[in-house]
Amino acid sequence: MAEPAPISTPLRELLRLVERTTYGGNRQWTGIVESLGYEGFIDWQLQGEAIDDGGLEDALASTLPTLSMDAETLADHTFEQGNFGDAQRDLIVATIIRQIFSPRQLFERLVEFWSDHFNVPLNSARSGYFKALEDREMVRPRALSTFENLLMGSAKSPAMLFYLDNFSSTAEGPNENYAREMFELHTLGVDGGYRETDIKETARVFTGWSIRQPASFNFYALAHDNGTKTVLGEVIEPAGVSEGETLLARLARHEATARFLSTKLVRRFVADDPEREVVDSVAQSFLDSGGDIPTTLKTLLMLPQVRETLALKLKRPNEFSAAMFRGLEIALNDAVLTSHYQALLAGGHVPFSWPAPNGYPDARAYWQSTNGFLMRFNRSSELPHRSLQSSALLQEVAGLRGLDEQIERLERGLRPQGLGAAERRLLKRYSRRLPAEQRPAALASWILGGPEAQWR
Repeated sequence: MAEPAPISTPLRELLRLVERTTYGGNRQWTGIVESLGYEGFIDWQLQGEAIDDGGLEDALASTLPTLSMDAETLADHTFEQGNFGDAQRDLIVATIIRQIFSPRQLFERLVEFWSDHFNVPLNSARSGYFKALEDREMVRPRALSTFENLLMGSAKSPAMLFYLDNFSSTAEGPNENYAREMFELHTLGVDGGYRETDIKETARVFTGWSIRQPASFNFYALAHDNGTKTVLGEVIEPAGVSEGETLLARLARHEATARFLSTKLVRRFVADDPEREVVDSVAQSFLDSGGDIPTTLKTLLMLPQVRETLALKLKRPNEFSAAMFRGLEIALNDAVLTSHYQALLAGGHVPFSWPAPNGYPDARAYWQSTNGFLMRFNRSSELPHRSLQSSALLQEVAGLRGLDEQIERLERGLRPQGLGAAERRLLKRYSRRLPAEQRPAALASWILGGPEAQWR
């Protein structure tokens, strides 16, 4: 049988776009991007929560009850009734399900990006309670809004106020934790031009920013430092809560913030070492649009340099595992959730479990350990064999009699970029030694464990 013709450059661009903006492509998503085209696919995914989710959120709310509890009910459920781990568990499970099964794939990628950027770990019952509310009420509703909206929401979030101890910051004892991380991790970046005096003065600005029980922002005027402050060379006159709001708005529009965030976005979606010209273009779009996230992200994805860039990002553990489930078209069930969670646990990438305020690393140097790759190889070897009955793709392949037909069907689902001629010959040689009933899973494992499957 003749070797298939190489796929075209435009199709390769479309497939790379799917890999960059989702948790893994499959036959359905290849068809969608081919139908909508490059820009059309971006515009569709940038609709975020307006995309019909097929009832997924309703199903999550009905099976994970803490997701829809208001703050008072959740506080009673957690602390009075002693269900200390329920909110954390439900948030992690919902995050896992959304990343694999939601059609709002780019939205979920941005939720993860902002959750890393404004990291708050689930390291106690109290932080889990606050984080569950923050994810629902702050991060998700604002993930596709403006950066200023996100920054303001984070600063007033009980989860962040509690995690970085600003809830107890007073004029008599200003706490510098939030001010320091806000400059270094949330806005200007470590090289953004601020000084130690700016951190101390900013800590004074945010005195009195605290929490009203059970979980809402409150400004305590009596705890606020009403003296004059100077931050980044600009005098801030006493004005209560508006001092912090004005400073956050100023930092959200700062050129250093635009560059810092643009670098992180390019690093997340394209490559560990962003090209300066790409960062410049994205930063300018950020500034011109007032920090509008959809505009900034579309600028990034539409750049010719980005469209032409090959797959240079090593998939993080959650991306690698989710991509296998999506490619195999595995139906949602308890075994799927348990298997995926175990992979994340083995890979050190359980959602909301990074203990430091900088969020999970976003460079391959951290993830390409021996143990990390062992998890990947074990997963690619085991999952297809365990999923023969729940994988729509493997069920179809098992119904095909010819080896060439089986390989082509798997290629379409698991490697739409195409198998090389040498790979195809090795795959055929390997599969001919296997019993017919073992071939679909064995072929899938071979493809999913290959070098190309590690990158996006």
